[in-house]
Amino acid sequence: MKIHVVSFQVPYPADYGGAIDVFYKLKALREKGYEVILHTYVYGDRHEEPVLEELCNEVHYYRRKTGCCKQLSTLPYIVITRDNKQLLKDLCKDDAPIVFEGLHTCYYLDHPALAHRKKIVRMHNVEHRYYWRLAQQSGWNWRTIYYAIESWRLRCFEHQLQHADLICAITKADMQALDHIVPGKKIIHLPVFFDAEFPADTMPTEPFVLYHGNLAVEENQQAAEFIFRHITPRCPDVKFVVAGRNPKFKNVPNNVQIIDSPSDEQLDQLLRTARIHLMLTFQPTGIKLKLLNTLVRGNGHIIANHDMLYGHSLGRFCTRADKAEDIVEAIYNLISTDLPAKELERRQAYLFKIKKAGISRLSLFQIGISF
Repeated sequence: MKIHVVSFQVPYPADYGGAIDVFYKLKALREKGYEVILHTYVYGDRHEEPVLEELCNEVHYYRRKTGCCKQLSTLPYIVITRDNKQLLKDLCKDDAPIVFEGLHTCYYLDHPALAHRKKIVRMHNVEHRYYWRLAQQSGWNWRTIYYAIESWRLRCFEHQLQHADLICAITKADMQALDHIVPGKKIIHLPVFFDAEFPADTMPTEPFVLYHGNLAVEENQQAAEFIFRHITPRCPDVKFVVAGRNPKFKNVPNNVQIIDSPSDEQLDQLLRTARIHLMLTFQPTGIKLKLLNTLVRGNGHIIANHDMLYGHSLGRFCTRADKAEDIVEAIYNLISTDLPAKELERRQAYLFKIKKAGISRLSLFQIGISF
């Protein structure tokens, strides 16, 4: 069966949340026997990728049209900048179902030319909530204004979801929220897709605390700065490693090592050898793919706050701590002991169950059978 997938960005390398879900969903679709036609946007540091050509039957690339003039639209910036007439032409070449990855890609969801097509929207977040939280957390500057306006525009645009035949939420909490936004619409929980290939060997951990993420993203910058201000000064004898793309920190504590844009091999080594993984966020939206990735690749303890654990069941494998003093206490309780082998086995069994559930629910894409 043929299926179109419209991705908000080139989903490779699969090194952050949305890209991980899209990339491994493409692999799952291919393994299920689908003829996959991928449509994706090139911008930033993402370019055409031969890996995708091997994974999909066809790959079409489009330029994202960014710029200040796009801010004048009443449509969300993340949507209007992905308006591309060639995409519509390519989608209209056949009658196959279409998967729109994120609200970002839904510019043509209500287009008359697609009125009789089966359309599925994969929601990675309740986007207007995500942007409103960014506005609340960014202080008072031009970004605050942008995030607040974008949140309002996204809230208005979400009614376009009524034109979808099926909405796939990434968490059960998001599914409930979307049910209020588009009541009566068919909405399912489609678990996240990720790499569940566990390392063949178990590396010994070392006594350091790891925080990792795309440090160019404001959400991750804020978490790292929280660690610098409130955690590291209280743990002067503990080594911290902060790794990620494009770090821009002015003051770094003496017991913190910054690793700028680690390679895949470097990051994998860090994940596998860290005694403690510090997983903090102040955005209780979607599901944090780096938490899943850490559970798969890591051998150490995980300390996570409430917002990191919101809306899913992975907290059973983490030590929850929200206040700085509780995080510090947890670090000192865990830094001297390895994670028991039985706990690693329990993690792996549960994560394999999640992956299997996601792949099995792809049967819902069998248009005409499931909905």
